[in-house]
Amino acid sequence: MVLSLKTLLCVGGGCFAGGVLRYLTSYIICTRWGITAADMPWHTLIINYAGCLFMGLFCGLATAGLIESPNLRLALTAGLCGGYSTLAAFAFENTMLLRSGHYFTTGAYILATLAGSLLCFVVGYALANGFSRAL
Repeated sequence: MVLSLKTLLCVGGGCFAGGVLRYLTSYIICTRWGITAADMPWHTLIINYAGCLFMGLFCGLATAGLIESPNLRLALTAGLCGGYSTLAAFAFENTMLLRSGHYFTTGAYILATLAGSLLCFVVGYALANGFSRAL
């Protein structure tokens, strides 16, 4: 790993874009579906799935040599995906669900997030392998 101002700006720019995309995605899902604090946090689940899918895709493309620039790779993975899909919201929402006595929803959310995120990463990685073979 190389720590330079250019690298930090690439990661920071990607993180800014990811954070903005996360907010917009959450806003759109919550307002269209009418999600409240007591509901299953579908918006965060969808964001985490998408973030893991794209993290797998970008990592697979980098492994296949299709993303050669280390700064671009960091901007897409640590920056964009890291800013878009954070498990801090996951921890907060599970704590709020537990405090509200929604034990079944908490357990379902934890299991769905973990299993689905791993699955989405593997699918993204496989897609990247398919893309690299096609090129």
